[in-house]
Amino acid sequence: MGGKSSKHDRVIEPLTFDENDCIDKLMSYKEIVTLDELLHRWNSYLTHNMNGHIKQLFATNKPCRQRVVHVYRCLSTCEMYHESYLKIMSIVLAKSNIERYTIDLLETINLCLKDTDEYAYWIRIGAKAHTILQLSSQLSKDGLTGDIAAWVRGNTLLGLLHRALVTTLYSVPRKLDLLPAININQKYIQSFKTILDLGWIMFIKNSLPADCQDSWRLLFSSTSHGESFQSLSAAIIDQGSTILILKDNSGNIFGGYASQSWLLRPKFYGNSSCFVFSLYPNLNICTSSGHNDNFLYMNSGQHTLPNGIGMGGQFGYWGLWIDSEYGIGKSSPSCSTFNDYSMLSANKDFTIDSLEIWCVKEKPKLDDEEEERKLPSDRDDWDMNLLDMAGRTKYSDGLRDEDEFK
Repeated sequence: MGGKSSKHDRVIEPLTFDENDCIDKLMSYKEIVTLDELLHRWNSYLTHNMNGHIKQLFATNKPCRQRVVHVYRCLSTCEMYHESYLKIMSIVLAKSNIERYTIDLLETINLCLKDTDEYAYWIRIGAKAHTILQLSSQLSKDGLTGDIAAWVRGNTLLGLLHRALVTTLYSVPRKLDLLPAININQKYIQSFKTILDLGWIMFIKNSLPADCQDSWRLLFSSTSHGESFQSLSAAIIDQGSTILILKDNSGNIFGGYASQSWLLRPKFYGNSSCFVFSLYPNLNICTSSGHNDNFLYMNSGQHTLPNGIGMGGQFGYWGLWIDSEYGIGKSSPSCSTFNDYSMLSANKDFTIDSLEIWCVKEKPKLDDEEEERKLPSDRDDWDMNLLDMAGRTKYSDGLRDEDEFK
């Protein structure tokens, strides 16, 4: 008979050749292996506490191949095994405090990441791993106050952490998808030191749309490019989706995600994908409230309008504001544009200690025909004048240095 099939009727996809091969090697081509053998193989990746959690996952001292495969499927969050994932997580969490478990998991993930190129690149530019406790607290807070099953089911970062864990332990050739690849102009590699910590990077990455997570390109750093609004504007204008990271003179660290390119305009623009966030002293994402569309603002050289870069709020009462007199910023105590908002900086008026801006999604390139059809507007003239003042080559002239961001 026809009709809708339930999830139990769906065919479970077989393991790939690589997955089967990795499991065979993990078990030394045997049907049964001792858990001690596995833990010994995984010694360089597991903390002492995580060893105990792994024992709970396997629930036997002599797991057979079927059990080893089952754990892999559950932790790699295969849709067909979603209920089984919830079940084994409930068993593990019944034996451990949720916050303690997330700390142990993140400490183990830090060890797993050390073998990746992404980790090496972030460490090279000064990223540390000091915010594990902070990220753990953020990750576990809903599970401490609500239904554990709902917390596990709805926590995408937790699922990614488990997939990264099991992928590493089983030596499956798959990207861990926790840290983005980075692209920085070679001439800034030595001088640039990021504000970001590895925990914050994972937090921001997981909050971004999927097409903004894989590769980030550095557009501007106050330590490398200089403390100049002119240089800042020229570096970020018309580049695609970006994230701004600021540290104020009191040590607060915060920023925002701009889903559209920064453009010089006399009024707000943008869409509800934009958000602002706090990293220190608290982790928080403030998404669109739907009350207004005042997401992005950028202007320069105007006598009757604010000159600077803004996100949220309204003129004079910004959610986040970087003034054209570089070094000055504002963050209001309230901002109706974003939900769950509280003042990002330590004080309403602040001094910028450091600032970095990353392109997280490149602006789509026009083909030759589209470029020819694109007519200049008043806004284009404003943008191009700013680029001229900053000495940055205009894209339409076709003279951009091809090696600029390689």
